[in-house]
Amino acid sequence: MTDLILVDGHALAYRAYFGVKNPMMSPGGVPVNGVYGFGRMLIRIIEGSRAREGAVVFDSPGPSFRKWLYPPYKANRPIPPEDFIAQLPLMMDLSRSLGIKVLSDSAFEADDMIAAAAVREAERGKGVVIVTPDKDLLQTLNEGDITIMRPAGRDTFTRMDASLFRDSFGFEPCHMAEYQALMGDRADNIPGVPGIGPVTARSLVKSYGDLESLYGRISSVKGTLRGRLERDRDSAFLSRELARLRLDAPVPEDLFLEEPDREELVCFCERNGLEVLAGTCSSFCTSATAGWR
Repeated sequence: MTDLILVDGHALAYRAYFGVKNPMMSPGGVPVNGVYGFGRMLIRIIEGSRAREGAVVFDSPGPSFRKWLYPPYKANRPIPPEDFIAQLPLMMDLSRSLGIKVLSDSAFEADDMIAAAAVREAERGKGVVIVTPDKDLLQTLNEGDITIMRPAGRDTFTRMDASLFRDSFGFEPCHMAEYQALMGDRADNIPGVPGIGPVTARSLVKSYGDLESLYGRISSVKGTLRGRLERDRDSAFLSRELARLRLDAPVPEDLFLEEPDREELVCFCERNGLEVLAGTCSSFCTSATAGWR
């Protein structure tokens, strides 16, 4: 049973933006193809979950604590297209009108807030589903009834829980940050230990667990691998700090879904030239008021 659903807002927004190829413009000349795709996917996700609590979590445009800790963090990321950025506020407005909480914090990334909410509520005995392609959130899978749904196709998802994680990686989800710290992460520009790839990183984590245990028994590591680990010890620990999710990120206690604002949804669709989305929103409102929440 799913009690709480947490959606990676930026990931869903990018998927929607690139997934709807046909150009769509509001009467005011703002592109809305991403908003249309985002709304359709978000409604399908929330209705499919039948959850009574949920949130869409977005990254803040400002630098998080990781950027202060390591300025090159995510420095290789391309700048998002301007017409994508212009649609983000509309996606947030649509989410709120659907009765779904929108969360963001200038000091933390969306992943931190999702992890903090997921672990807190799982510890309270709730079933939590996270919708994200981000591998960082695999760290949360040790903490009670948490499942991650990763987009795999147009309308399909792959499911990952703690048991499937262990079968896939061979170690506990709580050591995912160690794995990333050793091999690094090109997408986020996390340096890791140069010369260590996924196979070696996995073997080290399976054998030693955390970095403290690895470096406490470094004499048992042989050859050039030991030299690499000793030379880049500081990089390994820094990389773990960058990869590790912060469970102290601020998250509201009240995450209950609210009644959709039917009137505002109608106005939103008219205002933004999204009449094609109006029917989907109307059906969502009917389902919500019929008591599935």
